[in-house]
Amino acid sequence: MELLEREMAQDLLMMEKQLVQEITHTEAHCANRTLREAMHQMHTDTEELHMRLFHTMHRKGWVQTSTAGQQEIESTILHWEQQQLKQSELGGNHHGKDR
Repeated sequence: MELLEREMAQDLLMMEKQLVQEITHTEAHCANRTLREAMHQMHTDTEELHMRLFHTMHRKGWVQTSTAGQQEIESTILHWEQQQLKQSELGGNHHGKDR
C-alpha cells in the first residue's frame, strides 16, 4: 500500500504533535539546568517544524480550520489568564530553578 503525500504529512503532523508533548513533559521535569535548556531547544525546534508542516498542509487544503468569533477568542484568553493566575498562586513557575 502506497501512502499519498497527504497521508504522510498527516502522520508526520500527528507524530510531531506527540513529540512536542513528550518533550514538554520531559523539559518540565528536568532537574539539571543544562539538560532542561537542551530540551527547551528541542521543544522550540520541534514546535517550529510542526507549525511549518501545519501551515503547508493548511495552504494545500489538507487541514481545515474554523474562524473563531470574538466571544470565543475572549473566552480562550480569559481561560489562559486564569490558568496563569492559578499557577502563580500555587507557587509560580519553577523553570528558572534547579530542583
